[in-house]
Amino acid sequence: MATLSLRMENLQIPQRIERLPLTSYQRYLAFIIITAWYFDDLDLGAMTFLLPVLGKEFSLNPVMMGTLASMSFAGMLVGTALSGFFSDKVGRKKVLQWSMVLWGVAGILCALSWSIASLFVFRFLLGMGLGAELPVAHAMLPEFLPKSSRGRYVAIMEGLLPLGIISAGIISYFVLPIVGWRCVFAVEALPAAWLFMVRRNIPESPRWLETTGQLEEADRVMSQIEAKVKEKYGQELPPVLDTVLVEKESDESPFVEIWSQDYWKRTLMLWVVWTACLFGYYGLTSWLSALLVGKGFAVIRSITFVITITIGGIPGFLTATYLIEKVGRRPVVIVSTALTAVSAYLYGNAESLTTLYFWGFVMMFVTYAMWSSIYAYTPELYPTRMRGSGCGLCSSVGRIGALAGPYAIGWLLTTAGASAVFSLAAGMFGLAALAVLILGPETQGRILEEISQ
Repeated sequence: MATLSLRMENLQIPQRIERLPLTSYQRYLAFIIITAWYFDDLDLGAMTFLLPVLGKEFSLNPVMMGTLASMSFAGMLVGTALSGFFSDKVGRKKVLQWSMVLWGVAGILCALSWSIASLFVFRFLLGMGLGAELPVAHAMLPEFLPKSSRGRYVAIMEGLLPLGIISAGIISYFVLPIVGWRCVFAVEALPAAWLFMVRRNIPESPRWLETTGQLEEADRVMSQIEAKVKEKYGQELPPVLDTVLVEKESDESPFVEIWSQDYWKRTLMLWVVWTACLFGYYGLTSWLSALLVGKGFAVIRSITFVITITIGGIPGFLTATYLIEKVGRRPVVIVSTALTAVSAYLYGNAESLTTLYFWGFVMMFVTYAMWSSIYAYTPELYPTRMRGSGCGLCSSVGRIGALAGPYAIGWLLTTAGASAVFSLAAGMFGLAALAVLILGPETQGRILEEISQ
């Protein structure tokens, strides 16, 4: 019998989850959570295509356009920090539902904006709702799945980001010329109604229930999950693993514990990775259409260009989904992040439309491979009692990069040109790869409670 810690009271839920065969029931739970995430990506991707239109509508200079693009990230900074903390205190499911309410209402308000100031405020509220959803879903999904498939499904969830951006582009392409930007915001807010699917079909995380001392409720929820898995499996379930899985008790707040001796290296690494990558990623994507318009492309043509190169993200995240279970999270994060740095630099220095398409496609391929592997890696590095807080704080601190990226690139574009923009983004991605190389542990093939030790 393997013992992973010295706590007297042993956990039971992790062993019961790990012994379950993967059936259509767990895939259904994953589908609902992943779809909620996809709708989040859809709304977040709108600014990539609307920024040049809104700049013209409100007569904004590049710095003001960058500020507008950054408002949702400012809201996400607040939303991710608060929702991660509250998901550890009151539960994953409640916070997930309220986050969807907030971004849905804020999206409608964006469509009703009567001035640039009101749009700034509503984009901030939208960012709070979008940001609040991310760490909760990020923490919740792997808690339902065994180690053999955990990374794959989390990678798929984040891998839907290019599909969300492509969908936002398609909506903008058809809706924008006919009825304008207000209807684009309205259409992209409607999927918030998916919260009723979450409310009806997703149970609370039994792992979270057990670690918060709600043992009877944890057993009840776990028994329901086991019964549904057994029904789909069509035979008796495998025996519960003969392993003692525990988490150390702690009276410290998550804000303190993530910097304790056990976790400070992981936290430092993740904060550097999230800040640098979000700076580079959103700094570039928020400006892709605007940069092309600045080079003489029409708005609609720039939309088709962005959609075309973003398609490269689909094989990119599928490749990462396969590799993280074959070679491990750490090497995939390092290699994909380093290649994102190289391709961003080459894209920014492309001298023809053909090379723009080529390096843009390559950049999206490795970028979404990078994000899928980072999202699979992050929740595995913290224990259940503070997984939401850990993910939320990483994402929240990273939003400083997302907030600064569009603004800094708007300023750099006016002072040093487009080439410098992509050189800066490449340097940030390179910094992230170096942080994982020096500080990152491997988590592949290990149970969550084991990794947390």
